[in-house]
Parts: sequence; C-alpha cells; structure tokens
Amino acid sequence: MEEEYYISIKEKLLKSEIYDKVRDYEKDRNKVKIYYEIGELLSKAGKDYGKNIIK
Repeated sequence: MEEEYYISIKEKLLKSEIYDKVRDYEKDRNKVKIYYEIGELLSKAGKDYGKNIIK
C-alpha cells in the first residue's frame, strides 16, 4: 500500500517538473522569436535609425 502512494507521488512530481520545463521552454522560445523580429526591424531601419531620437 505504501509503495503505491510513493509511486503515485513520484509520478505527480515528475509530471510537474516536466510541465514546468516545457513552460519555460515556450517562454524562452517566444523571447528568441521577439528578439529576432526586433533585430529584423532594426536591420531594415538601416543607418537612419535613431537619427532623430538623440538630439
């Protein structure tokens, strides 16, 4: 009986850890995508970017 509780608890903890890692991966993946898109926009803006921002 105790063995069943141990196995059940262990499985729940493992599932929780896996879920957390997947969620962290998704957040990191989204950040990389956003930074890539910002980089593309800055690249397209070219040398004129920031010309009127700093006076």
